[in-house]
This record gives sequence, C-alpha cells and structure tokens, in this order.
Amino acid sequence: MIDINKVNFEIKENGDYVVKGTVLIKALNHSNSNIYDSLDNDSEVVLFVEEGSIVNYYVTNSSNIKRTFNVEGTLNVIEINVDKTRDSLFITLNKENAEAYVKNLVIANNLESTFIQNITHNSKYTFSNIENVGVSFDGGNITFDTTGKIEKGMSKSKCSQLSRGVVMDNKSTVTAKPILLIDEYDCFANHGASIGKMSDDDLFYLMSRGLTKDEAFLLILQGIVRPFISSIPREEIRNGIENKVNELILK
Repeated sequence: MIDINKVNFEIKENGDYVVKGTVLIKALNHSNSNIYDSLDNDSEVVLFVEEGSIVNYYVTNSSNIKRTFNVEGTLNVIEINVDKTRDSLFITLNKENAEAYVKNLVIANNLESTFIQNITHNSKYTFSNIENVGVSFDGGNITFDTTGKIEKGMSKSKCSQLSRGVVMDNKSTVTAKPILLIDEYDCFANHGASIGKMSDDDLFYLMSRGLTKDEAFLLILQGIVRPFISSIPREEIRNGIENKVNELILK
C-alpha cells in the first residue's frame, strides 16, 4: 500500500503509481509497489520505504529533479536519460538490512548531463550498490558525482559503486567522481570506474559484414542499453526509450 500526500498531484495507472509533480510518498509496511517518475523540471520527491516494503522506482528522461529516499526496506531505482539532465539523488538507509540498488543509464548526444548521487548508511547490516553507465557522442558530456558514506558504528554494512563510460568520438567525455567516506572499520566499501572509446575494430568488423556505420553504431549501443530498457515492466515506456535511442543515432 502507498500513502501519498499531494503537494502537486499524482495519478495511478493499472496498479502502478505514476508521479507527475512534487510529492511526498510513503511505502507502508510489507507493500510491493512500482512507481514511475515522470516529473517536470524543478520538482522534488521525498519517499519513505518502511521496513518490509519493496519499491521499484523507475525514472525516464527527468531534468533538474531532487529525490530524497529514506529506506528501511528495499529500494530498486532504474533511471534512463537521453535528454539534458541535472539530477540529485539522496538515499539514507535507516534500518538494519535496508537495501538500495541504483542502476543509471545516460546517453548524451551533444548534451551535458550531471548526476549527483549520495547514499548514507545510517544503520548496521545495510547494503547499497550504484551502477552508472554513460554513453557520450557528438560532443556530449556526462558527469557522475557519486558519494557513499558509512557512519561510525554501522558495522557489517556494504557500499559499492561502479561507473562505466563509453565515449564514441574525440569530442565527447564521461567523467566519474567516486567518493567513499568510511567511518567504520568492520564494513566493506569499494568503487570502480572504467571509461574508454568505442572500439574501431568492433565497428569495422560489423561494417565488413554488410552494416552501414550508423547501423553498426546502433547495434553496439543497443547491446549496452538493452539490459536497462528490458528491466522496465511497462511496454510503452520501453518502446519510447528504444525509439528515442534510434532517433539519436540515425538523425
């Protein structure tokens, strides 16, 4: 069950919650909910996930949004952006065994996108994992600014970060800024980043099999983005993202 205090408005469609304005949301004990975020610019979401609840939170093409999630249960965030974006995500894990999983895909075609992500472990035995994937081309610039913090005394907690960037040309960039602030010895924390240019050999191989350069480029890109897109349950959203990706490459 979801309890929503409207600051602006929200609607519910087909058993899923679709958020379209600044809003306070509370996922009540033992609920299992899908929330689709389609916020306008300069909006804000505050979400409380109670112990025993599972929230799957899907974000597509948002811009200038601040999201604050207070988690006692399990939170899964899937975010896909193919437009100019500057988003902020703040997650606090407030109960033993609370979990937060964030998967973020951004495709920047001659755009600038910045993601500020903060996860704080405020209880023992908490777990977080952030995975960022950025694909930048035609002068695009992507920045992942990711901070994980384990407070003193929050033993047996685990905080992981991974950012991967694929740069399609010499005009584009992907920048990862991973930070770990660890005040506890009895815990596990790690971060990693890998950024590189798309392989010319891969493009040449596909073109040698009869594909045009655009078709080969799109095929490689689809291999990167498809795991993200396929994780979204709603077919119309999946189709919309795929169409947008195709337009970016083939325009």
